[in-house]
Amino acid sequence: LLFFKEPVPEKPIEVRTFARVFNDMLLVFKNIKFMAFLVIFSGFWIMFWQIFYSFPFYVTDVLQYKKFELLETVDAFGIIILTMPIAALVKKWPPFRAMIVGFVLASGSWFIIGTFPTVMAAIAGVFVYAIGEATQAPRFYEYVSRLAPPEQVGTYMGFAFLPVAIGSFAAGPLADYLRTVWLPVNPSMMWFITSSIGIVCTILIVLYDRYLIPRTSTSKSA
Repeated sequence: LLFFKEPVPEKPIEVRTFARVFNDMLLVFKNIKFMAFLVIFSGFWIMFWQIFYSFPFYVTDVLQYKKFELLETVDAFGIIILTMPIAALVKKWPPFRAMIVGFVLASGSWFIIGTFPTVMAAIAGVFVYAIGEATQAPRFYEYVSRLAPPEQVGTYMGFAFLPVAIGSFAAGPLADYLRTVWLPVNPSMMWFITSSIGIVCTILIVLYDRYLIPRTSTSKSA
C-alpha cells in the first residue's frame, strides 16, 4: 500500500467481456493436455489433505496423542517459516526442477511417518511435507503461466487452483479407505499408500513434461 507503484502499460489494455472470458474458459477445458496435467498434479493435494482427513485418526488411535490439531499445524507453521528462505534458495532453479523436488520431498515425508510410529517422526514427516510444499508451490504457478498462450495467461492461472479442489474431493474417499481398512491392522500402510500416490504422480509429471510439451525455447527453460 505504501510502496507499490502501479505499472504503466506500454499499450492500452484490452477490455474483456464476460462472453470472452467464458469462451476462454471453455477453450481451456478443451485443452486435454493441460487438463491432464492438472489432474496429475492433484496428487500433491491428495497427499496434503490427508494431514486433515487421515492424520488425526492415526495420531489419536495409534500414537495415542490426543491433541492432534497441534501436529496438524506443523505444516502451516512450516510454510510460514520456510517460504521466504526456500524461495531465495531455489530462485535460480527452473520451475520444473523445483516442482519435482517438492513433489519428491512431499512423497517421502509419508515414508517417515509410516516407518517410525512416533510423535516426533509424525512431526518430522509433516515438516518435510511443508518443505516440499514451499519448494514447489510458487514455481508451479510460474510453470502453468508458461504453458498458457500469451493471451490466456490469466485464465490458465485461474485453472491452476483446480488441483487443490480435485485433491480435496479425491482425498475424502481415500482417507475413509485408509482409516477403515488399514488403520486397525497395519497403520504404516496408510502412509506407504499415500506416498505411492505422490511417487506415481511425480513420474507422470516427468513423462508429461518430456513427451507432451512442445520443445520450444520457453518450455526448455521451464
